[in-house]
Amino acid sequence: MVALLGVVIVGAAVVVVLFLARDEPAPKSVPEAVEEFEATTSEPDATVSGPESARPPAGVYVLDGEGREEISFPPASQDDGATMPASITHQAEGCWSFKIDYNEAHWQDWSLCPRGDGLVEMGGRTWQQWDLGVSEVSNLSTFECDPPAPFAPAAAAAGDEIDRSCIGTNDQVSGTTRSAGTVTVVGFDQIDVEEELHEVVHLRFDHELTGAQTGQERTDLWLRRSDWLPLQGARDIRIDSDSPVGTITYTERGSWQLSSTTPAN
Repeated sequence: MVALLGVVIVGAAVVVVLFLARDEPAPKSVPEAVEEFEATTSEPDATVSGPESARPPAGVYVLDGEGREEISFPPASQDDGATMPASITHQAEGCWSFKIDYNEAHWQDWSLCPRGDGLVEMGGRTWQQWDLGVSEVSNLSTFECDPPAPFAPAAAAAGDEIDRSCIGTNDQVSGTTRSAGTVTVVGFDQIDVEEELHEVVHLRFDHELTGAQTGQERTDLWLRRSDWLPLQGARDIRIDSDSPVGTITYTERGSWQLSSTTPAN
């Protein structure tokens, strides 16, 4: 029994050493994001006429920002890159996607479509990978909005608040999660990018998660009013998930701003 106990202790020590020596994810490089964008982007779809044609130019943009994600068990954290690539891909019927690579192990995208002179969200995905020393764990979260959720309300006025709801699943969590809340038009402003002022609408998304996961999300976005190009963003997220060792809490905070309105590719 003494010898066996020694083996267990040594094994636990090795696990601790490996966990402490785990790699932090590096920032996602802009050239790598450009290569991925060009490899996965098909020919642009036919132009949509009228107010529904307003959408930002396709390409890979560069964001300046900061952020940090943490999990409570095993206790781990990872930082966003100071520079983050953001890809805009045109889709059929005037729709488009917006994807941010926070670092090499964490990205998020939104699928957006025109409705009148506003936008609705069809859904979105978040992928993340954690290096736990002895192994790597990845998770893809996929949310669908049916009916499409209001995103940038048409003819919005400051103070307008509209209900929205989406349903999602996760690779690592069984069951479904409902994300329900509101989008609020905080107001209208100007943002300076490379010494040029752009008219923006400030939107705030407040969501509560129920079901397989519980928690709260707040996301602020500043969209250019002429074509909905995201110029600035901030997020504050807390999510609890049940596990065999109890509740695991995930937190995420960060902010970013577009460094140039011209794509890097």
